[in-house]
Amino acid sequence: MIINIKAFFKKTLRHFKLFSLFFIICSSLYFIYNIYNINKLHGQYLTTLNNIYSAARRFGSFYNNTGTEDLKEGQYLFNGVSVVVNSSTQAKILSTGINKLRLQIDKLAENHIWTVAVFETSAKYSHFDPLRSVYLKLYDHVVLNSIVKNEGLTDTYQSFYGCNIKLTDIYTEQGTDEILRTVYFPIYNNKKLDALLAIDINNSMFKNILDNYNRNKMTIINMNNNNLYQTHDLLPCSEVDPIHLGVNFYTLLKFTFLPSILLMFLYHSLTKLIANKNFILRYDQMTHFYRRDFYETKLLNQSDFNLLIIDIDHFKKVNDNYGHEVGDEVIRAVTKRINNCIRNNDIAIRWGGEEFMLSFPKMNSEQLTRKAQQICDSIALYPISDIDISVSIGGISAKNIHFNDAYKAADQALYHSKNNGRNQVTIV
Repeated sequence: MIINIKAFFKKTLRHFKLFSLFFIICSSLYFIYNIYNINKLHGQYLTTLNNIYSAARRFGSFYNNTGTEDLKEGQYLFNGVSVVVNSSTQAKILSTGINKLRLQIDKLAENHIWTVAVFETSAKYSHFDPLRSVYLKLYDHVVLNSIVKNEGLTDTYQSFYGCNIKLTDIYTEQGTDEILRTVYFPIYNNKKLDALLAIDINNSMFKNILDNYNRNKMTIINMNNNNLYQTHDLLPCSEVDPIHLGVNFYTLLKFTFLPSILLMFLYHSLTKLIANKNFILRYDQMTHFYRRDFYETKLLNQSDFNLLIIDIDHFKKVNDNYGHEVGDEVIRAVTKRINNCIRNNDIAIRWGGEEFMLSFPKMNSEQLTRKAQQICDSIALYPISDIDISVSIGGISAKNIHFNDAYKAADQALYHSKNNGRNQVTIV
């Protein structure tokens, strides 16, 4: 019982070490994979926003090339876009351009665009898609100019390589409690600010991009701060609220735990399969002695021999009288008794059907004779399957001799034992 417990703990410790190895390897590789993908994900954020910025800039051309109509004070709806006129004026009808813009950026932001609005600097009219009641009180001429000044959008018509557009910090919209970031694009004409395009983006867009990326790339990147690895990068044309991307230690362990177990079992199964295959190639399945075709080449390279050839007496009669199943049981029992008589470093080979060869390192002729007699006596000591079984043994102890010559001499000694009455030993 104590031996079984020790064997159990030894096996458990071996499995734990193997699991730990795979766990460290899996965690390290998956950690590196996630770090690599953080840079790729940030690039996806940049691409998405830059494409939104490009769409906003193209809208500026549409605005400058749109004519005006006389509109009286009130609220109008053109192609689903609301126009709020605060006092009678000549107004640009921008619904076609806003709808095209909305279609493009909705696709880019995966429907996380909250509002698209165009505010005239004069504050006489504004476009909203959609119109919410909070907007009617929020914007006027003073507010618009403060946004342009505070966001650093003054004279952006002079910008060629720089940002002539601005992404705001994260804020909560009054009246709706939506968490947003706004893209502001001032539209200048002849160095004069004519209008301000505002695109409100739900801040959840960034989380949605992250979730989709994690799902498609099988990563565990998050936007929290308590991470094993963390990056803080500003988005294009923004000065605050960088995107935080990182890999959490406990999430990493959780996601690599099961794969590590599976890899451990896979490795264990493969090594066992390979070991079984090697065992089949090396050992006879019935006796667990070496196969002749595996070990004979090794014997051909030796020059010193202490060989025994063992043959079960009258084995053909056992098969004929009792059947092959009993014959197989006899072979198994005989080889088991042989195994009990030899050392761990002695070589046992199933040479033929009921014939076996033993090779003993570091043994003289006298020792070989005693060993052969011990084997012969142990097999004949008591019946096998209620049948009296005996063996005949021939052997040789010689140095500087070729295997073929040693084998012939041992085989002749075996025949001498058989012809001399069987159940005996002959050593030359």
